[in-house]
Amino acid sequence: MITLYQFYRAWGLPSASPFCMKVETYLRMANLPYETKFINNPQQAPKGKLPYIQIDGVNYPDSELIIDELKKRYGDALDEDLTEQQRALAVLLDNTFCERMYWIVVYMRWQNDAGWAVVKEGYFGKLPAIPKLFVPSMIRKKMLKALYLQGNGRHSTEEIIGLGCKTMDALACILGDKPYFLGDKPTSIDATAFAFIANMLMSPINDALKQHALQFDTIKAYCSRMWDIYYADFPKPAM
Repeated sequence: MITLYQFYRAWGLPSASPFCMKVETYLRMANLPYETKFINNPQQAPKGKLPYIQIDGVNYPDSELIIDELKKRYGDALDEDLTEQQRALAVLLDNTFCERMYWIVVYMRWQNDAGWAVVKEGYFGKLPAIPKLFVPSMIRKKMLKALYLQGNGRHSTEEIIGLGCKTMDALACILGDKPYFLGDKPTSIDATAFAFIANMLMSPINDALKQHALQFDTIKAYCSRMWDIYYADFPKPAM
């Protein structure tokens, strides 16, 4: 049995962490049985980050490495028909979501004050009174430091929104009128794409980047389609 360790569910999403949702979506797409264990402290994970999976007592961290391991162990039926060029595009798309869009999402949640107000209540609202006095600001300070070191934290909100909108325009262009990013059938890159797009469109944070993305009917339809197929057991959040 595969055990998926991830953050507790939030905002009606399978996970407010795109990386956790990416792995859970892949497991569902690949029809791999799994159980979920929820933890709050990522320092309990092998590399201090979530998600990670455990198989036969062995831990595997990092969403990309997890999916690579799952493909090696259980086969790669989702991607078996892809061309070499499509596989290369999938790698670049994964990098775009996980290295580009991730930090933009982090900025809009943790550095932008309007997003932080939603995160503070959603993530920390149920903490006991004493921890609530210092835990939210402590974790926000850590996230702001990470953003600054990565580089996006040095930009203005307007600049970040511009970068995010430019990236979303490119993603919408690649999706086009196809039902999935690489064609008529879902492939493993859709686990990544859906996790990130759903975390933007279906979260309660209503910022300019979300409003820009909602202008694309194809992006909205894609998000809704993936939810209906792979998370029919969850109530669908509004967009």
